Amino acid sequence: MRIAKWILIGIGGLLAVVALAILVLTRLIDPARFKGPIERQVAAATGRDFRLAGDIELSFFPWLALTTGAAQLPAPAGFADPRFLAWQEAHVGVRLLPLLRGELVVDRVRLAGLEARLVKAVDGRVNWAFDQAGGDATSIGDTSRDGELPDIAGIELREAHITYIDEAAGTQFELAEARVDVEPLRSGAPMHIDAAAVASRAGMPERVAFELESRVTPGPSVVAHATTLSGTLRDGRFGADGVPWRLAAPLVTYDAASGALDAPEWQLRFAEAQLSGVLAAHLGDVPAAEGRVRLARVSLRETLAAAGISLPPTRDREAYDRLELDAGFRISGPGFTVSPLTIRLDDTSLSGTIERDSFEDSLILFALHADRMDVDRYLKPAGTPSEPFVFPADALKGLRARGTLAIDAATLEGVHLRGVRFEADTP
Repeated sequence: MRIAKWILIGIGGLLAVVALAILVLTRLIDPARFKGPIERQVAAATGRDFRLAGDIELSFFPWLALTTGAAQLPAPAGFADPRFLAWQEAHVGVRLLPLLRGELVVDRVRLAGLEARLVKAVDGRVNWAFDQAGGDATSIGDTSRDGELPDIAGIELREAHITYIDEAAGTQFELAEARVDVEPLRSGAPMHIDAAAVASRAGMPERVAFELESRVTPGPSVVAHATTLSGTLRDGRFGADGVPWRLAAPLVTYDAASGALDAPEWQLRFAEAQLSGVLAAHLGDVPAAEGRVRLARVSLRETLAAAGISLPPTRDREAYDRLELDAGFRISGPGFTVSPLTIRLDDTSLSGTIERDSFEDSLILFALHADRMDVDRYLKPAGTPSEPFVFPADALKGLRARGTLAIDAATLEGVHLRGVRFEADTP
């Protein structure tokens, strides 16, 4: 008992010494003295002039935490826009007790108010490439130790705004109101990813608000469980209220060595339309994929209306009310095959195959069969003024197709036809 008592007294004394040391450190160390070394180290690593405009704060126990105010890292010389990275606040914590044992365990890394401007110049240069001491240009995100991830308890990104500009293509994309939560970031350990943003493209009124949630295990073979990507399509043709959408996949695997990507099950919902299917792909020099896709019964007219596309009025008000699809597909480079293909539109069932071989021979081959087709129900209501029909020859000049469409029975202007056959053979 006496030994246990002295052990407890010793432990208590040790904790008191540690607490006193931390108190002394927090009073005697001036965090501002770290500003210069940090600026020089970042400048040496990136080859750019790094500036910490805000104050630096230190805190202790249970981690050693460094918090900085505003900072900015400019684009390299030669870019018209000097902006690259800027943020309002950064926080990095290191677990104190493991540090005393010689182990580096990084706690949460938080970055608030990030403004990132990524530019690809006309000549192909990018402003996110860095010249390091050896003179080789490397990009943000390069990892060391053969792809090993750092050991970080979590990463938080708040109130971020990311802009990507391709000067050669004349395009600009933006991610606004972005937030990201990843925990933990550690090789071989499952990490929870939760992210959200609003995406837009310059010159287009439409915006996409999305939220991503997934549980990912990194490694040579990346495994993602319970992945959902959902949100709304807003503004422009989608209106102020927007149109909801959701993509979900219970399991997705990707093998970096082989480029194999597998999604044994996925579902996509847009407004009231529901797509589902399977996908197996190879992301190599010649991309390839195969799988199946199904569209549950939905109103084509209402689905297109949700996308801002209005079908013309028809003699039959219930036309375009039913659409179903079931198709298998195979893609290899520029070639593709859709087979078997089954489409049901209202009371017409269409089946067959569609395929294309290559870019060099861009001929599309098809063989389609329909059981019946009432053309009259899709015509404009009687008495509705309309322009005379003009065959879209100009639009079809660039399309090379060969195939047949056979219809068992058809109705046109009250005339009943049987054994209708259309053939296409464009040069």
